[in-house]
Amino acid sequence: MFCVMSNLYRIQTRHFILPKEGSAAEECEDAVAFDAGSLRFAVADGATEAFDARRWAARLAAEWVGAVRAPLTAAEFGPWLKEQGEWLHASWEGRKLSWYAEEKRRAGSYAAFVGLRLEASGRKMSWRAVALGDSCLVQRRGGEVLDAFPLNRHEAFTSTPPLVPSSDNLRETALARLVEREGGAEPGDTFLLMTDALSAWYFESSARRDPCAEQFDSLLAASENGSLSELVRRERAAARMKDDDVAALRVQLAARL
Repeated sequence: MFCVMSNLYRIQTRHFILPKEGSAAEECEDAVAFDAGSLRFAVADGATEAFDARRWAARLAAEWVGAVRAPLTAAEFGPWLKEQGEWLHASWEGRKLSWYAEEKRRAGSYAAFVGLRLEASGRKMSWRAVALGDSCLVQRRGGEVLDAFPLNRHEAFTSTPPLVPSSDNLRETALARLVEREGGAEPGDTFLLMTDALSAWYFESSARRDPCAEQFDSLLAASENGSLSELVRRERAAARMKDDDVAALRVQLAARL
């Protein structure tokens, strides 16, 4: 847990990461990052078939929350993404690879990304967010979903989502699919940032009024990561959740006492 105090709000964060079945923690290609001082939060999901996807996802999440100005529009995201891609590709120089890995390296790396920035103005709190791919942000209020993007129902998930590329020649096409969103926030609001397998399951479970969705949120809020892991594994075994890496970041606003 991390808790930060603003003039009017307490902001608490919880996070959870679990690799796919049979994989070690260091093989997980999902990443979370947050910066308490700037009230920025991000989740990224490296594409499994891409080269060096784990490092690409971790880089995107960490650098976005740590940027001097986190990019929230396509115009801002483009130059920032160019810088991140150049860093990644430079880190590959001099590596000796098999022909197969070399082919993958030429194609670059890919990841889904969603970032959230909270903003305080006087007595009001608002938020802005940006996403590319199928990692999702959900805003909850009073136990109900107030907003969700870039997807908001499990049927919308596909095997070929738009992704954040590391290569220059794919950047402009990808940026055309960037989704921007903003809204207001109140004490008691909760934001969930989740990678694709977890997001799709959450939307389907919520639509069916399955208590597992509420149980997931409660366990995450309480940092019961052992019980969370059991829940995810149970849902995977029942084929209700795709067997993939999962990551979640929970951000809750509470009135300052």
